[in-house]
Amino acid sequence: MIDTQEFNARLEGLQAVLRERLRLRGRTLEAQLRHAGRRLPKRQRRAGAIILGAQDWMAHPKLARVLDISQVNTAFADLHAYLDGIDPKEDRKTAILRLLGGMVLNLALLAGGLMLLLWWQGAL
Repeated sequence: MIDTQEFNARLEGLQAVLRERLRLRGRTLEAQLRHAGRRLPKRQRRAGAIILGAQDWMAHPKLARVLDISQVNTAFADLHAYLDGIDPKEDRKTAILRLLGGMVLNLALLAGGLMLLLWWQGAL
């Protein structure tokens, strides 16, 4: 049987990690996982569903006794392992570089189009 206080502490820790690493807002773990959507791989989304199901079962004392502890522990470990590998600073830097790269590509295409237009009009 899982201790309710320990389980709730692990839930709060997971919520804090989701808030820190993925910048997910939400009052509950369910809201955070819903906001995460496809940012989490399929395996981690399943682990989140297992944890949410366990959270529902922990609200009922008789159901909490028959909860599969190993499955819940594996789900927590799986989510933490994935989230520990995420670097928020690196993600931010990658997003900025992708934005700048897209701008440079668009400007290069615009300049090429203008050069082609000028050549076609005989100005070059």
